[in-house]
This record gives sequence, structure tokens and C-alpha cells, in this order.
Amino acid sequence: MGTLKYVYKVARIEQSLIVGISTWLIALLSNGPLWFSTPKVAVAFCMVCSCMGSSLFHYGRRADIYKRKWYDPVTVARPWLLISIGSLLFAGSILIALAYLPTGCLWIAVFNFLTIMLYANFLDQFWPWKNLVIAFVCSTPVAAGWLSGHRMHPIVPYLVAAIYGAYLAREILKDVIDRDANRGKRFTMVMSLGIKPTLRIAGMVLLASVCILAYATQFLPLSVPDHPIWISARESYPFIIIVLYCLGMYFPLHLGWKLVRGGRFENYYRYVDIGMVFLMLATLTIRVGLYN
Repeated sequence: MGTLKYVYKVARIEQSLIVGISTWLIALLSNGPLWFSTPKVAVAFCMVCSCMGSSLFHYGRRADIYKRKWYDPVTVARPWLLISIGSLLFAGSILIALAYLPTGCLWIAVFNFLTIMLYANFLDQFWPWKNLVIAFVCSTPVAAGWLSGHRMHPIVPYLVAAIYGAYLAREILKDVIDRDANRGKRFTMVMSLGIKPTLRIAGMVLLASVCILAYATQFLPLSVPDHPIWISARESYPFIIIVLYCLGMYFPLHLGWKLVRGGRFENYYRYVDIGMVFLMLATLTIRVGLYN
């Protein structure tokens, strides 16, 4: 594996970008009319450092599992180096929160650090709390974006709940795919319940997340905004929001229904990421219409 691909894998560049952008987008709904301000930028960088730190630390601590993954093996030559860099990134996220962000964001940065320490050494070995804990960590960037400001758009709590469910289902699916690599190292849900029941549980969790998103449609701003960017497309604004939001629901809905009915699942956990991207675009569109 080449150096760039190795860095891309162990730092989870793609997920880190999603985390940073989604945190910034939620901060846009919670912290005044400016597109870029110190709290917005700081909370995004704080969560990127936390995400990368989590990945690097876990790759270093659980290198024995990652090299056994049949579909995407990663051999870590110097686990101590990844653990050290991951710890420094965690320290960076805490310092950013301490210097520039409210207390709630600082507690989230500290919580993520302590949780990943426990997860990499103990919590990831048993499924009753393995999936629940990591899904909670994955949903903290949205909560941090919310807490970085002094106000809250009413759709934000529903996005937090739906994202938690989506990541919970994603982690369950990854455990099904990684069942051979985990054997003898972890005791996951699929080892306890079997493949089909586990897939159905993941599907039901995804469908529950879609139901939350559907309920939250009542908070979409469907009135025409008085904003310069929409002067030439005022009538299109509600339609654009609805399309983006519906696409954000479609991909987890499709995957959830497929899993509940016992369909194939390989790599379909990526549908969660695709749905997340469309929800991010919908959030950006919501923000455009908030201020004149």
C-alpha cells in the first residue's frame, strides 16, 4: 500500500471532511448570521482533530484486527506512532475547545478523548456497548456545532437523533462485514445473534432514523427567502430544499428496507454516507434562507 493511500486510510480523510463540514453547517444554524466566525471555524477544526485522533489511535491500538480485514487489510508497521499522533490530535481538539469554544464543546472534546481511550482498550470488544458508544461519538460533531452558538434551529435536535441512528446502523453493518477479522478479538452482535437478525436490526434502526427525519420536515423553511442569492430563483428555493432533504432520507430508507427484507448488504453501509452528504446540502440551503 502506497504512503498516500495509507495516510488516507488510517486518518479517515473522507470521514474527517464530512465531520468538519457537518459541524460547521450545524454551527451556521446556531451561531448568528456570519458564514465564518471564530466559534464556527474553531468547532469545525476541533471535531476534525477529534475524528482523526480517534481513527489514528484506534488503528494503532487495534492493528491486529485491521490487518485481518479481507476486503481492505491495513498493516500498521509502527502502531506506537499512530497512537502518539492520535493522542496529540486529541490534545489539539481539547485546547481549541478550551481557547475558543463554550464549555459544552469542551466537554464533548474531553468525552471523545476518554471514550476512544476506553473503546480502543476495552469497549470495542463487546457488542452491547460497542456499537452504542461509537455511534454516540460519531454524532457528537453535530451536537458540538449546536452548542457552539447561542441559538438553535428547531430541526437540529432531530438531525442529532437521526444521525445517531444512522451511525449505529452503519457500525452494526461493518461488524457483519468484519465478522471474520473480529473473530477471537471481539464479540459482536452478529456473533451473538447471527447474520440475518443482525441485518434486520440494522435495517430497523435505519428506518427509525428516516422516520425522525420525516417528522422533522415540518421545520424546513419552505417560505421564499429575501436573500440576494435567490433573487433569480425565488420559486425554486422550497423545491431545492425538499429534493435535497428527500434524497438525504432516500438512501438510508432504501438500505433499511433492503436489510429488513433480507437483501444483500456488502458495502451498502456507504448509503449512510451518501444520505449524510445530501442532508448536509439541505442544511446549507436552509442556512441560505435564514438571514437577509
